[in-house]
Order: sequence, then structure tokens, then C-alpha cells
Amino acid sequence: MATPYACESDVSECLGYDNDVIGFAVLRNKPAPTAYAANPTPVRVDVLEVGLIFAAVLLFVSYLIILPGIRGWERLWSFIRVTTSIFIGTAIMVSIYGQEWEVASLHKVETAYKSFFREEIHDAEIEVKVGLNAVNITLKTNPIQPFIDDEHAEFPNEIINYNERFHFYGSQRRNGFGPFAGRINREFRAAQWRGMPFPILWIAEYFVLDGEKIRWGRSYRHAGFYTYIMLWTAFPLWLLSNILFFMVLRYGAYFLMLTGGSLLTGNILYSSIRYGSQPLRIPFVTEDNPADGLEFHKGPHFMLCLFTGLISFIGGIIILIMDMKFPQEIATFFNVDVLQDFEDTYAEDKEAFENNGVQEHANVPDRPRFESKRKSRFAKSKRRPRTSSAGSRPRTDGVEEQGNGTASHPTSPPEKVALEEGGVSIEMTDKEAVKETTEA
Repeated sequence: MATPYACESDVSECLGYDNDVIGFAVLRNKPAPTAYAANPTPVRVDVLEVGLIFAAVLLFVSYLIILPGIRGWERLWSFIRVTTSIFIGTAIMVSIYGQEWEVASLHKVETAYKSFFREEIHDAEIEVKVGLNAVNITLKTNPIQPFIDDEHAEFPNEIINYNERFHFYGSQRRNGFGPFAGRINREFRAAQWRGMPFPILWIAEYFVLDGEKIRWGRSYRHAGFYTYIMLWTAFPLWLLSNILFFMVLRYGAYFLMLTGGSLLTGNILYSSIRYGSQPLRIPFVTEDNPADGLEFHKGPHFMLCLFTGLISFIGGIIILIMDMKFPQEIATFFNVDVLQDFEDTYAEDKEAFENNGVQEHANVPDRPRFESKRKSRFAKSKRRPRTSSAGSRPRTDGVEEQGNGTASHPTSPPEKVALEEGGVSIEMTDKEAVKETTEA
């Protein structure tokens, strides 16, 4: 039976391909599928974090394209609003999925390498990054092939550039490394089977053990769990604040303050729960200090969450105060239609009523509600019905209404007085008779 490797003279005869049309043998010594060897590479960037940042940048660039279409000062106000909102939303998502809530690093480390390798590595760099749900451990040397010049090296082409992630989210579950153990326990056992370097396993072991006073993995898992909840609570609050800023500024300010409060609460929970246990210090030997070690401190994502929480909370307070004291200016900043805050009232024209006997109403534009009452323009009106200028007004049912809102007893019609003037009988009321007598 002919094989592809035996058909060097006529490819089409052996494989049934038309070499002139398909060109299957182009750049091939023998017409067979190309097989490439495995090329494992270390993780250099966090793909999810880069994707979130890229999405935010894409959204911001799209906004910059339409920004020249906005006129006047509104262009500046719109730029400030949109930039701040995108920054807050991106910071929340990056803080949730970021892996640098706590960091520790060492340089020029002298340590053993891995199993079945008798030589030690020098000038190694070790870095640990702790997130809300996982821990990243990096081990590399400079150069990355430290044994290439050593004639007696067992693996002269060995490349030391590792980056491993161990997840500790989920429940604590059982001790040990079986199928019912915690996630980080099972990943640790898998790393042992793969033959990971000793420094990576030593560091991961501090997060795996759970007994006596070695409970750093449990404290990091609890701190990340509750912080994770608070940060996901802040995200929908941020969305609602953006929506309410187009409707009721005061409610938008409230929700922006709640967003900042949730972020700050996440920082407080992480610090208090995490440092409720014994401080973590992992000893290593370096060229400068034989008793050196990895000491953890707050990382960039912790500071990002703290900074974003302060901006959100303080910004909400400023907007709330501006809405109470300077509502027209803050409405202009948020591009809210001010004309909807004016209302038309009807005022009685008393002079026309006395002259013509007909009550006329003049359409008089009132002052803006928010300017006269010094309250939010969206506050519910508490205006009461108008009363007449006199203390009382006549009622059709014979009941006279007093100025204080109470009604007196019904009265009989006024007595008419008959007067004779020039042979003509005139009837008038008591008040008119008294007035006529006084004028006389």
C-alpha cells in the first residue's frame, strides 16, 4: 500500500490531488499535514483585565468621535460627566476581576529549582499577587535560560519563566486533596503532579493548609468573598445613578453615594477580615539578606477601589448640595430641561372686576418653583388653594365662610328699607341706607 511519504514523484497519483490546481505540495518537502511541536509560553498579562480596559477605551473613543458635535459649554460638561461615569464603571469591574489586591515580591533569590534537579537557581525573581478569588505566583530568572553556559547542566535549554494561578473561591470543604476537598487543594495536588518548581509549591502551600494558626487561605477566601459581594452591589447602583441623573438629580446623587459607600465598605471588609489572622510572611534566602522573605502589602486594585469609592461618595454629596442650593446651575451641568420647572398660575384682576362687574383672569407666569422655595425643582408641590383677600366670601348655600376656614350659621336676607325720594319709592338694604344718610 502506497503511503504519502513514498509518493515523491507523483503526488496526484498517490493522494488523488491535482497538484497544479490545489498546490498542496507548495513549501512542503512531502505532501503531509504540518505538525508543530508544543510551544508553552508563560502568562504575561491578565487577558480578562486587559479586555475590560479595552472595552472601556473603545467606548470612550466612540464618545470622543461624537464630542465635536456638541456646542458651547455643554461640550465640556458632557466630557466631564461621561469620562467620570466610564471611569467609575471600569474601576468597579477591574477591581472585581483584578489580581492585585495584595502583592509581594523578592529579587535575587537563591533557591532550589524542582524535583530531580540538583542545581540551585540564582538571581531569581518571585512575585505573588492576591486577588479576590485567586492567587498568582510568578517565578523567573534573568536570563530566562540560566544553565545555557553550564557544560555540566542537566537541562541546558531549560527556560525558567513560570506564572501559575491557584483559585480559592467556593466553600472551604474538606481537608486533604481528594475530590471533596477545596478547589485550591485540588489545584495544588495537580501542580505537584505536573512537577511545578519548588518556590511556587512552597508559596501555594501557605494558602492550602488550614489548621492551627495556619489559616491564611481561609482568611483570604472570606475577605475576597464578602468584598466580591459589595463590589457587585456597587455595579448596579452605578447603573441606576446614571439613569436617574436624566430624571431626578437628587435621587441620582443618592445612588452615587450608595455606589461609593459600597466600594468603601468592600475595602473595610477586606482589611478587617484579612488581617484578623496572623500576618503572612514567607521566608526566602536572597543574596543581600539570608533571612529575607515575602511580606504582603496593599496592591493597586485595593487603592483603585478605595479611590473610586471616595470619588463616588464625595461627588454624590456635592451634587446633592448643588441641587438644594443652586438647582438651576446643576441642571445646566447635567443638561436637564429647565423649562419644565416653570408653572403658569392664574391671578384675579380685581380692578377689572370692580369696573366691569366681570371677573377676568390674567395668565401670569410665576417664578420657578425651585427658585422661590429653595427646594428641588422636582419636589412635590405643597401649594394650598387661594383664599379671597377679604376675611370671608359669600357662599351660595347661605353659609358664610370665615377667614379661618370655619363656617358661621345661616343668616336671613338683609332687611330692606323703603325711602321715598321725589315721589319714587326706593328699596335698599340697611347698609346702603346708612351710607345714603351719611352722605346726606
